[in-house]
Amino acid sequence: MKRRSLSFFVLLTALAASAFAADLPPAWRSWHYSRSIFGIPTDMRDPVSLRLPWDLFVHSEAHGADFRIVDEAGHEIPFFLVSSQNGEHKMEVRPSQILERSFVAGQFTQVVIRVTDKPPLDESHGVILQQLSAEPWFNTYRISTPETDFMYWVETAVSDDAHEWRVVDARSPISRFRKHRLEGNQTVQFEGYSNQRFLRVRIFDPEHQISVGNVEVLSQDSKSEPERSTIPSVFAPDSSADPTESRWFADLGTGNLPVSEVDFSTAQSEFYRAVRISTSEDNKDWSYRCAGEIYRYRQGEKLRESLRVLVPEIFARFWRIEIVNANDQPLANTHMELSGLPRGLTFPVEPGHSYRLLYGNQKASPTQYDFARVFGGSKRKVLLSAQLGAEEITASYADPRPFTERRPNLLWIALGLAIILLGYAALRAMRTPDSAAQ
Repeated sequence: MKRRSLSFFVLLTALAASAFAADLPPAWRSWHYSRSIFGIPTDMRDPVSLRLPWDLFVHSEAHGADFRIVDEAGHEIPFFLVSSQNGEHKMEVRPSQILERSFVAGQFTQVVIRVTDKPPLDESHGVILQQLSAEPWFNTYRISTPETDFMYWVETAVSDDAHEWRVVDARSPISRFRKHRLEGNQTVQFEGYSNQRFLRVRIFDPEHQISVGNVEVLSQDSKSEPERSTIPSVFAPDSSADPTESRWFADLGTGNLPVSEVDFSTAQSEFYRAVRISTSEDNKDWSYRCAGEIYRYRQGEKLRESLRVLVPEIFARFWRIEIVNANDQPLANTHMELSGLPRGLTFPVEPGHSYRLLYGNQKASPTQYDFARVFGGSKRKVLLSAQLGAEEITASYADPRPFTERRPNLLWIALGLAIILLGYAALRAMRTPDSAAQ
């Protein structure tokens, strides 16, 4: 009875595998996996777009070098990869000079900066566009201080005469955590832009004057962040050798996923914590990758929070995230997830044809098609979105790797045989003189 059940299970498994197997033309049998592309009208002539799901990258090359699109006859179709841009924010330095460093005992350290020597605009007589463009617009500043471990609240105010001040940001944090090998953040950005002539910074610490070497005034563009989508990941609490830190660990199962953001959630009402992010390929040797800060606090009636850490795009299988608690209790009900910039393909279609995406060839080289160059910006309108079917294994798959790569154990067997033969030859050589003497 058990044998019958086992035979039935094997047969069922084989049928299921065959249902998700594709027989590709001989030229494409070195691609281990493929997916059908559907949702394209039969009379379609314009290019279409195709968004790639994250699970596809488990079996593909990390950067898509092994992607190929073919039609029903096995003809190769040109395409180009598409991903959201993740460029750095444009930053311009505004010439400035510190006019005052002072300390009000029991309250704050104050720094006054002159941003420009130019007189303010006389708006009563009208202002032309060229004059507005020449103004010293700024919305960010960076504080240089030799202090090593701190977390301070900072107030930001602006003025045209250094007498009457307008507070543009009542409370923002700056920090550094050298004890935990983290540089923290000493940059403050406020909402909107200011073109006023003076900047006043108050750092709240009642006990001593904060040493400030310089305040760099900056203008940072406020472009929106590109869309990101959640990458499947499960973080579990992990033990930490440092009792002042909490640690989490995740195994993505592959190093092919492009992570560019870590998002946090917690039930904690108010907090400010530093974050350290490390990765590994073997779960043994870990590399520090980047750091950031997460926080939540109330400023009057307004809730201010930042629960994400942007990272330079990283490909790694194992992830470790550490939160510095110092003497505070760990954050309540903390969860985190990874996100990345979505990938997609754009390719031309012809009426009456069907298409398939191939991947999973370790020996494939990156593609270069004219289509990527001739498909100009004027044509990059909203494209029809095609869909991908389920992953299918190539039934007639032919592994493109050399025989020795496909059978690595043979090298060890050959090496073992060689050692045995050399040892045998050495023993015979040692016994030969004795035989001659007899």
